[in-house]
Amino acid sequence: MTTLEEICNVFNMFHDGSISAWTGDKNRLTLTVDCLYLAERVDRIFTFFYVELNEVEKLELMPLTVPNEAPDILKTNYPDIFKASLGILSAEIEEENVVVSCDQDDKAFDYVGGNLTIRCGAIKVFDQNNRELTLAELETICESYWDEWSRK
Repeated sequence: MTTLEEICNVFNMFHDGSISAWTGDKNRLTLTVDCLYLAERVDRIFTFFYVELNEVEKLELMPLTVPNEAPDILKTNYPDIFKASLGILSAEIEEENVVVSCDQDDKAFDYVGGNLTIRCGAIKVFDQNNRELTLAELETICESYWDEWSRK
């Protein structure tokens, strides 16, 4: 069992990454998260991670539509949610959910981002070679990047 705080922290660590692909279902949903600046710290040729969500109880996207007068239509179908690549801006806990603020810059879609709401039983992170990373390992990778970045 993973805590809400851990799920929220994973998405916050992938700040400026993007969800570019998905596979699976509510029992085990795997997201491909492109995050070059962290992935290359695991291996210099890596560009992404896999984020596995288990026992998904809720997954929905409330898009921010363009123009703002257009009605917001809640997306609950996985192919609709992940049709466009979703940039990860930040995450926070709201009630029993993790809400990930996302952007989206493909002009073929009528929305510029939205809020991805997630409730699941567990989260796991894997590198590009499918080696599981502990949350502590991911935190260390993330902290080392931001420490180095702040010294520039």
